[in-house]
Amino acid sequence: MNKIIGFLVMVFMFLPWRPIVAIVAAVLFVNINGTELYGWQAGLAHGLFFLPNLVRHLFDGDVLFKATNCTTGYHVAWWIATVGSCIGWLVDATFSFMKASVFVGSDKE
Repeated sequence: MNKIIGFLVMVFMFLPWRPIVAIVAAVLFVNINGTELYGWQAGLAHGLFFLPNLVRHLFDGDVLFKATNCTTGYHVAWWIATVGSCIGWLVDATFSFMKASVFVGSDKE
C-alpha cells in the first residue's frame, strides 16, 4: 500500500504542472481565429500547442485546435509539429513515470 501511495504522490509531483503551463500558454499565445488565413509559421505554432488546444476544445467547443482557413504550407507544418509535439509529450510522460517508479522502488522494506 505504501508503494501505491508513494507512486501516486510522485506522479502528482512530476507530471501535472507541465500540462497546466502548456494550457495557460495556449490560452495566452495561440488562440486560433476561424476566419483568419494562416500560413506555415502559424501551422508550426498551432501544431506545437495541439494537445493543450485539444483539451481546451473538449471543454469549450468554440476553441479550435486546427485552423479551418489555411494554406497547404499550414497543413504540412501543422502535421509535422503535431506529430513531434505528441511524441515529445509521450517521451516526457514516460520519463516522468520512470522517475516516479524509481523513487518509489528505492523504498525497500
